[in-house]
Amino acid sequence: MKKGLLKLVLGTMSILALAACGNTSDKSDSSATASSASTASTDKLQEIKDKGKLVVGTSADYPPYEWHLVKDGKDTITGFDIDIAQAIADEIGVKLEVKDVDFDALIPSLTTGKIDMIIAGMNPTEERAKSVDFTDIYYTQKDVIVIRSEDAAKFTSEDSLKTAKLATQKGTIQEDYLTTTFPDAEIQSVPKWNTAILSLTTGKVDAVMMVETVAKQFIAQNEGLMIANFDIASTPNESAIAVAKNGGDFLKTVNNIVVGMRDSGKIEELYQKNTQIMQDNTAE
Repeated sequence: MKKGLLKLVLGTMSILALAACGNTSDKSDSSATASSASTASTDKLQEIKDKGKLVVGTSADYPPYEWHLVKDGKDTITGFDIDIAQAIADEIGVKLEVKDVDFDALIPSLTTGKIDMIIAGMNPTEERAKSVDFTDIYYTQKDVIVIRSEDAAKFTSEDSLKTAKLATQKGTIQEDYLTTTFPDAEIQSVPKWNTAILSLTTGKVDAVMMVETVAKQFIAQNEGLMIANFDIASTPNESAIAVAKNGGDFLKTVNNIVVGMRDSGKIEELYQKNTQIMQDNTAE
């Protein structure tokens, strides 16, 4: 449009005509692009229905959200996130396929079409929202610091962690918090939470930052660990489901299902159920 106005000032009919043609072309291109984006957004739900399968990406090292449950020789990815995904697949009328992916590879897997959605206790941060679309929040928790019980008197505040060796999962908001808050600390960022916990139990790091309920599950499985007796000033962890940009009907459908489950108390029920499953199997 700016080009058309400039040529109008020059005052030649032929240039005006060219400007008009150019303007029409711009509108046509813009309309085509908008139409293409609209089609892409509405086709995803139909695409999933046509293939008869919802492919969900998760990082299965985050109990009770999602983890590997091995029972009677069978390895199954389970958790309340997986139960939510199953409810979504059932509502759409398709089968559920779950792919276990390193957390920092989940968004790339979604944007390249390897998976249809992410459910992995993921925070809908502004940075992530540049690449994907999120549903409403379905669960909120706080962060804690996991330490060895023998170090309880050593680590009594955030200040005491300033020169400690810390670990957390790569690509998480916990990693962002640690690198920002403790610039002088040695920070180990790993693909899986169980690797961070192993580093703690073997003395390679002094503390691990993670969500409270997940921390409790790892503590139950590893004697000699505890949650440090002080609060972390990080913002609460809010979990949402991610779908590809321009989610359209697919995003609306998923969001309606999740909000309904959250508001009815179903998600909390699934959370409690999976916490009990985790505890029962840890006891075994």
